[in-house]
Amino acid sequence: MKNISLFSLRSAQPILLALLFITTVHIADAQVIFQEDKNNFIRLVKKQNETGSDMRANQHPFTLQEQDVSAILSAIQVVKNKNTSTPLFSNEQVALLAAYLPEALRTATAQQDVIFALSKEKRYLAGLKTQTYYVAGSIFVADDQLNILIGEFDKVANKAYEMAYDPTSQGLVKYDFDFGNRKQAKFSFDSPLSFSAPGIELKTKNRFDWVVAPTQLAFEAPVEKETLSPENRENTPSKKDVAGSAPLPAENDIVARFKRLDALKKAKLISETEYAEKRRQLLDEL
Repeated sequence: MKNISLFSLRSAQPILLALLFITTVHIADAQVIFQEDKNNFIRLVKKQNETGSDMRANQHPFTLQEQDVSAILSAIQVVKNKNTSTPLFSNEQVALLAAYLPEALRTATAQQDVIFALSKEKRYLAGLKTQTYYVAGSIFVADDQLNILIGEFDKVANKAYEMAYDPTSQGLVKYDFDFGNRKQAKFSFDSPLSFSAPGIELKTKNRFDWVVAPTQLAFEAPVEKETLSPENRENTPSKKDVAGSAPLPAENDIVARFKRLDALKKAKLISETEYAEKRRQLLDEL
């Protein structure tokens, strides 16, 4: 009986491995925008086939600026408890989506959604070990708003499972991801969210998995320009002269661009030479 059981297990292994590569309807005819491996990607897929108002076409193609994507995604926090929250997206995930989402939305048709699955690493045991987590969802533009459906947050990579089916780390293991749904799923993402930028809110009060945001964020009202005489320029305090003043919008943008550049380097999307050149350009703007 032991030999029969062992033979049965070995016979079943190819079937089990094949199951890892079965894709959902979402992925079937996907158009790749970014792909690092089987579990890190940004793609265009056919729009979900829902009923009622959701049958309306998306507002695609659409032009969205990289800095707006970065500002929106960076402003979404997952509330852990009364005093603690954590970003929905890591800095590296924000950088990747900010770099590729504008291209995806420019390319998308009215019948396509953008789906994504992106990993991040967390260290534990005093930094001696790491654990991989995934965030996944879908994004589209409708009614002049950026819609973000959250399907997965901090989905844990199963290292034991990977070792069993991919012991040589060839990237054979593919996870199945939930990309969110316009029609609320039975076990959808249900953690409370908070937003640190104006205009970002939940689609409906009873759903934490659907976020809508203006496609352009206005953090501060535009300042009317004034022509200064040489005398006035001398008497006008510079940013460095105002003690304790908050960073100006231009400064915030430069800091965000440095962070995105570092994230792109860490994700190996740019070379060391390109990183050094872009960093020098940013420093020249200061």
